[in-house]
Amino acid sequence: MKKINLVYIKLLVLIVLFSACENDDLPKANFDLDSVTVFSGEVAHEKASLIWQVPSGNSSPENYLLNWTPDGEQTILDAATTTYEVSNLINGTNYSFSIQADYGSSGVSGQNEIELEPQDQLNFIILPGNELAIASWNTPNRNDIIGYKLSWSPNGQTIEIPSGTNTYQILGLTNDVEYSFDFQIDYSGGNSSNEVRDVITPGEISAFLLSVESPMASELVGFTYNPAYLPGSTAASWNYDFGDGNTSTEQNPTHTYSTPGIYNVVVQITDEQGTIFNDSREVFVWGEKWEYDLGNQIKPQSPAIADDGTIYIGSEDNTNFHAINPDGTLKWIYSQLGDNVYSSAAVGNDGTIYVGSKDNNLHAINPDGTQNWIFDIGGDAIYATPSIASDGTIYIGSDSDNLFAINPDGTQKWVFNTADSNIRSTPGIAQDGTVYITSDDDNLYALDPGNGSVVWSFPIDGNAQSGIAIDSDGTVIVGVDQGGSAGAIYAVNPDGTEKWSVPVLGRISVCAPAIASGRVYVGTKEGNNLLALDASNGMQVWSFDTPGAIINSSPAIDVNGVIYFGSWDNHVYAVNPDGTLKYKFLTGGDVWSSPAIGSDGTIYVGGYDNKLHALEMFSEGLANDVWPMFGKNPKHTGR
Repeated sequence: MKKINLVYIKLLVLIVLFSACENDDLPKANFDLDSVTVFSGEVAHEKASLIWQVPSGNSSPENYLLNWTPDGEQTILDAATTTYEVSNLINGTNYSFSIQADYGSSGVSGQNEIELEPQDQLNFIILPGNELAIASWNTPNRNDIIGYKLSWSPNGQTIEIPSGTNTYQILGLTNDVEYSFDFQIDYSGGNSSNEVRDVITPGEISAFLLSVESPMASELVGFTYNPAYLPGSTAASWNYDFGDGNTSTEQNPTHTYSTPGIYNVVVQITDEQGTIFNDSREVFVWGEKWEYDLGNQIKPQSPAIADDGTIYIGSEDNTNFHAINPDGTLKWIYSQLGDNVYSSAAVGNDGTIYVGSKDNNLHAINPDGTQNWIFDIGGDAIYATPSIASDGTIYIGSDSDNLFAINPDGTQKWVFNTADSNIRSTPGIAQDGTVYITSDDDNLYALDPGNGSVVWSFPIDGNAQSGIAIDSDGTVIVGVDQGGSAGAIYAVNPDGTEKWSVPVLGRISVCAPAIASGRVYVGTKEGNNLLALDASNGMQVWSFDTPGAIINSSPAIDVNGVIYFGSWDNHVYAVNPDGTLKYKFLTGGDVWSSPAIGSDGTIYVGGYDNKLHALEMFSEGLANDVWPMFGKNPKHTGR
């Protein structure tokens, strides 16, 4: 039982009363009269028991005026009364009780006030079983309970249960049918409690329930025995094998898994007759598989993944570019950079790795880590990520205001120049070879892959420094930074006409859109949200908020439709296709890097904490869809 005692000195009471006397529902107080200075209460299930002391003074009250909100109730109590019980309250609701001493013709005193919150002591729950259910509850700390009423549908049945009972077994249910159970307490005097409800679906069940259905590694997990598993007998002992070499003989043990993975948990139950029952279920434990420290911040760089699973990524390190094995060990370091790598790498069909650097060069690196060639883009940094056409041509923009087309041997094929405007976005390559690129001159361009001439240009009213996504019908999707806190998303037809456009709150500067399952996914800065839009018309399907944290990370979608992205609140998010949270992993710094999904489902993402994180989130691999991640695929070929 929760008990609260509040003793107010007269000065504090008068201060409280002065503000309260403006309430027209309370009698006007005469502050010269003695008030109740000792007022306390105890809460139980749906009720509060109040107690007070007679005011100390020469005069005696004729009555007491008791008020409580939010119900707005008032009662007048005889002067001989110093206790009162208020019933039919709502659990979890904060009530304010005030009392005044009534001195008849002399007036009423100031009020004394306390706040109490009744709490649910019933803890009603229905445990599903095989064609049955077991209702379980606690007895509230009240002495006026005469019984309980249990109803359920769709059967439309109601039963009366005597007091002193805490469980009830419901037989004859149909598996895979959802049942709704309503439960009430019957009190003496003919009153009943508020109804509480639980919804279950009977079926083949496990002998134990998990406190967290899919726990994170290092998270404490509760295993609770389900008595509905053995409705005809009473369990006497338990033996749990958690699947990681640890065991327990407790009925309801707790356990922590140190590493992510799928664990087969087995429990052996012996009943009072000595009969042994065995049950098992797989427990999916998610979390970090490993982390690799690059020694410097990883900002916009998205990991690129080769066919053999090697992960390639650069950082703020002025010298080194890393190749990391799928187990998190170092494969090799390429140390011929002259400045930071903001560019994400792209991997060609022959395994060559292409990465731009702020040293003004595009580096072509052999799969063994040796240099193949470098291409000088003319004295300005490269922030963009290269894309690779089916014929091996590499396209990359730079702060020299140029988009370069480079042959696989490192020679220039052609160059497209804008009017004094950087090209920091990643090109998109259509099925017919058309190259799409945005520039800081606020235009989207369609270029002829043969000579780099402009097929058409489309004004997007802002710059786009992220990347382009291309839908199955050839529609080009691009997010735009329009300045201030304004952004937009454009869908442009292959002929250069607008299909649709939508304004959004929050700039879209470096978050490239992704397309999967008929939806466009893109994150915003000032909006602090990930948007899911209908790809056919731009209508919003849902928004997932990351309050106060911008999203620069481009989303990646797995085969189950789960969306992965990073945020500047230091987290990597996994969001279900309906826009609800699945997982949320905390790193040691902001996450600007765009995730990549390996063939085994591992999520790779870099962070401001200098680390490449390999996460187990049971993704089962990248979606085989239109444009499911930054750069189209784990190689970032952009086509």
